[in-house]
Amino acid sequence: MKASETSERYAGKVRECCNYAVRSSKNLVKQTDSEHRQAGGEGEIELRNALKSDLTVFCDEITENPFTFNPKAERRTNIIVFLFMTLSSVLAVLAYFYDPMLILGALISSLFAALSLFGIFSKTGKGSKDLNLYAKRLPAGETKHRIILQANTDAPYKRKTSIKTAGKLKAFTYIGILIYLVFDIVLLLVESGTLNFHGQDEIKLAAFPLAFFIICPAWLSRSINMNASSPGVIDNLIGCYTACGAVRYMSEMDLRLENTELCVLLTSGKFAGNAGAKKFLEVYPAESGVDTVIFCIDSLYEVDCFNAQAKGRKLNRTLVQAADNAGVLLTDHNPKYHKSESEVFEKGNINTVSLTTLPDNPPHFYRSEQDTSEYLKVPPVEAAIKFILESAYLIDGE
Repeated sequence: MKASETSERYAGKVRECCNYAVRSSKNLVKQTDSEHRQAGGEGEIELRNALKSDLTVFCDEITENPFTFNPKAERRTNIIVFLFMTLSSVLAVLAYFYDPMLILGALISSLFAALSLFGIFSKTGKGSKDLNLYAKRLPAGETKHRIILQANTDAPYKRKTSIKTAGKLKAFTYIGILIYLVFDIVLLLVESGTLNFHGQDEIKLAAFPLAFFIICPAWLSRSINMNASSPGVIDNLIGCYTACGAVRYMSEMDLRLENTELCVLLTSGKFAGNAGAKKFLEVYPAESGVDTVIFCIDSLYEVDCFNAQAKGRKLNRTLVQAADNAGVLLTDHNPKYHKSESEVFEKGNINTVSLTTLPDNPPHFYRSEQDTSEYLKVPPVEAAIKFILESAYLIDGE
């Protein structure tokens, strides 16, 4: 059975659920603290309470999965990288004026800076508490499948620089550390007599211009405000209400899938190292005996860029059929700049669908203070809900 065949009122009811998603998102921005929807912020708590109230009506069970996360890990990483790069730079300069073997200390500092990029030295510190919401709408019969509609409740941290600029600064940081490592190794080989070449004495002067690279992690550490967020309406307030809109249709039409649980998972901590998604994977194995597909709904903006990415022929055939049933055109847009929590779930060996309608290049408002309700549109939300419902009925019929 197609989802569109479940009721004569299907089209009108789906549109009503779309309006609910868009209207609720707009109202929440007006009525709550949208500037503090970072993980664990007051705005996020208000959003989660509102969503929980709706899901209590739409679903049969709701559980909360608390977890702790380090909200300042990214800033701490940049600070630590800056400190090690500064030490490496200072030792390289001192090696020029005093003892050449100080370059060994510069090499060690550069190695520590490289390790710091992976957050190895920033995992300590006071943790903050947050939680995920997991709601289930049970099937009419035995549970053989599970579909989880996932979205994140936290908004991106407020930044003084654009995502594009931050990306360039990170790239320069990587390049700087790599050059430092090569520079230190070459000087050590020269001092030990292992390496000889024309101009080997002049290469020591490179220690001075290399100091330029320490600006990059310093700038990055100052550009992030961990105590405030962007509005995050497209990324990803509308995703939360779209997931709720799909189960709202099932609830208000008094429909249940025959052998498939239809669930909503609202994770927090996406912008704190995907802490909420990782926590879900810790508690999920108890239910892993059921065939599961997670739809990661993230950033619904332009219906003409509707994109659903998944691995596996069987799942992809289902998605193509679902799009056809829903009258939705799947495109080949691939917004590589956008990272969702789908990567975390895929690593947990769960069938995952990354659902977004972002174009290939980031919109001007992407992850900035301009990501407001001004850019909310009904068509991409309607397409997402229809696509999800048709996918659910196809999976239920397998």
